[in-house]
Amino acid sequence: MLPLGPNPIIHYVLSHLSQNGFKDLIMIPGYLKDQLMGYVGDGSRFGVRVTYVVEPEGVTFGTAGSLKLAAHLLDETFLVVQADVVSEIPLTDMARFHSDRQGEVSIALTNVDDPSAYGVAIVDEENEIVRFVEKPAPGTVPSNLVSTGFYILEPDVLDYVENEKWDFAKDLFPYLMRLGQHLFGFTSDSFWVDVGELKGYLKGVNWVLRNLAADPPKDAKLIGSPGEPVFVRGDVKIGRGSQMLGPSWIENETSLGENVQIKPGTVLKENSRLMSGTSFETGVAFENTVFGRNCSIKSTIIGERAVIGNEVLIDRAIIGQGCNIGNNARILPGSKLWPNTRVEEGDTVDGIIAVPRDKSFYFDTGLGQYSGILATSIQEFLDALKIVPLESLEYHIGRRDLEKWTKDVLGSIQLADNIRTVRRSQLMGEVLRLQLVGVVKEWADRVSSPEPQSDHRKQIDPPLTIV
Repeated sequence: MLPLGPNPIIHYVLSHLSQNGFKDLIMIPGYLKDQLMGYVGDGSRFGVRVTYVVEPEGVTFGTAGSLKLAAHLLDETFLVVQADVVSEIPLTDMARFHSDRQGEVSIALTNVDDPSAYGVAIVDEENEIVRFVEKPAPGTVPSNLVSTGFYILEPDVLDYVENEKWDFAKDLFPYLMRLGQHLFGFTSDSFWVDVGELKGYLKGVNWVLRNLAADPPKDAKLIGSPGEPVFVRGDVKIGRGSQMLGPSWIENETSLGENVQIKPGTVLKENSRLMSGTSFETGVAFENTVFGRNCSIKSTIIGERAVIGNEVLIDRAIIGQGCNIGNNARILPGSKLWPNTRVEEGDTVDGIIAVPRDKSFYFDTGLGQYSGILATSIQEFLDALKIVPLESLEYHIGRRDLEKWTKDVLGSIQLADNIRTVRRSQLMGEVLRLQLVGVVKEWADRVSSPEPQSDHRKQIDPPLTIV
């Protein structure tokens, strides 16, 4: 439901499916399912018919495992779409490709400059996939083809999904190849981007903004040059000396002070306020955000109701809703702030997830026995795991506190699952500490990285699957 310009991501996913002739859709929503189902409704506004299959609470599903819930509805060849990608891939052509080859699976592939962050597909002269290589070192494989998250499957493929945690790339596809099943790669150079991480999300925003000139919303007006279009919806106040370059999108009740600079790739949602001298380039500010004087914001997502002080610098970061950032603060590339986090004046945030004080993790050595160590960020959590008394680790792992905090506060089901695996191994002492530090460090390094992730290890979990 994150906006890409005027509309949320799901709008562009469903529009693309409809334009390619896919009219009967099954949606398997997970995160924010009520909000998503309320927006999509029965699908008629997009020219499609939608049936919902809802994941039960408390169960973690993989991208392939969730399809088992809809198996009773899938009795003919079907297309699977991971709903955190936007593209212009010709899906009708892909369907013909799949029909001609009569294989069990067809995967839409695209060329990327650096495939080392993805799972790479090796195909033969008949376009059959002969091997997958996960995150290869640069120059080590003869292919730059990676999966786009569009799959066409025959119904009996679901019989091979062994449990609800299975993913397509990590589990199902390699398993099918070991069994001798035929998987084909449909290669397309059409626009495609995974918006499940910051760099891809901003690329998706820019794609939407550049397409606005060809088909602008009926309630929007163009400001400035058609070559650098800035579209405005509703009443916007623009201060003296301010400059706006497009493609950009600005919504109702937004106000710009004097000498504000809006640069290409910017989206300002309703009631955003930018004080004098502030510059915003290639990013999105959600509703009711406030920016102080002389700020520099680049390649960043700012959550709704966030308040940014004066002289603040933010570069390639994600700022959660309701955050309050003090004057002269620095938010460095790769950083993420949990909603409602306070950054004090002059502080620097560097590649961590910060959480509000009332959601900190307090390390105890027993019931009511505080060790004196707490964590307000993923980095502090990782550092604490290295030094807290062993009885504290054993106490919290036994109570499932660590996995609960990582799921409920940090919002990572994947990290919670990894900690649960460590707990179930019944390790003790320094071996337990070593394993916990390992799984948390792997996750912390990944979510702090501004680089793309593979389709089954994303910074932002995919919100739903469409079949």
